[in-house]
Amino acid sequence: MRVAFVSQLPFSLAFGGLEIQVLETARALRNLGVEVELLDPWRPDFAADLLHCFGSEYQLTEIVVRAKGRGTPVVVSAIFGPKAPPWAYLGWRWVDPLIPMQTTFRLRRRILHSADTVIVHSRAEARDLVKFFGISRERIDVIPNGVRELAGQHSEDFLPGYGTGPFALCVASIEKRKNQLRLIEALRDTSIPLVLIGAIRPDERHYGEVVARAVHANNNVVWIDALPADSPLLASAYRAAHVHVLVSLSEVQGMASLEAAAAGANLVMSNLPYLRELFGDCAWYCNPRSVTSIRKAILDAWRAPRGVRYTTRPSWLISWDEVARRLRDVYGKVLRGS
Repeated sequence: MRVAFVSQLPFSLAFGGLEIQVLETARALRNLGVEVELLDPWRPDFAADLLHCFGSEYQLTEIVVRAKGRGTPVVVSAIFGPKAPPWAYLGWRWVDPLIPMQTTFRLRRRILHSADTVIVHSRAEARDLVKFFGISRERIDVIPNGVRELAGQHSEDFLPGYGTGPFALCVASIEKRKNQLRLIEALRDTSIPLVLIGAIRPDERHYGEVVARAVHANNNVVWIDALPADSPLLASAYRAAHVHVLVSLSEVQGMASLEAAAAGANLVMSNLPYLRELFGDCAWYCNPRSVTSIRKAILDAWRAPRGVRYTTRPSWLISWDEVARRLRDVYGKVLRGS
């Protein structure tokens, strides 16, 4: 079986959770004997049995349409995180056919309807795709992200350069959607040290500058540039943190939250349907638009013993090897035409 992977943006222009998902999935599939290649746009031939698109943004429309046109089966990981209220998507579903030009809604819908199978992270995401874009539920498979094992990394490896004692951690690119400004404000005057790890998203320089000013105005906040996914320092940061906070305005799953949980940290995250379904009672939830709500959730998680809500390994913490096994089954089903 030979599979080609393609992502929404070139890795050289964007690298974060999605790109880690692509690389970890590829590594695990290769371990199972699946031939995986990253689609090379400069290569004149295409010999893969199947195309797997990571994302359903409009940039991928032409790739999906051309692959289907040449008879290549297509699997699409939707990675759909609503950035508007449900009524807006429902409105677009009915209004879009009346607009005499292509819209991003229409292009995403075309991608999803063209796919032989659509992969989602949760049943809640599946329900939204059915409701907003009219996809048949039978064409959707639920496969959450995996998590890397962090064995062998010690929390003490992180502490010497960044102070001692427990702290709250946020691993995420610096962008409005990840909501670091409200997080900094929520911890003001709480005496809880905050460590941010992440680079400024290239198209959100202004927001990054505002975050930088907020960091400089707070002695209790440390900001470290993005670390490689396999960095021992990142692994030790997860192990040293008492609480990991990810209060995104929209989020499909939050790979950093998975890795923090694997390291035993308490989890604080936004009260979003996708996250509620995946993490259940294992996290503390907040309204990401309310500084007061964010502060309360962090304080509650801070006062609780570390890892108290998942004393045994939760069912949602699966390995990338398990993800690969499920995907291989999906690929086989698609190639058999069943």
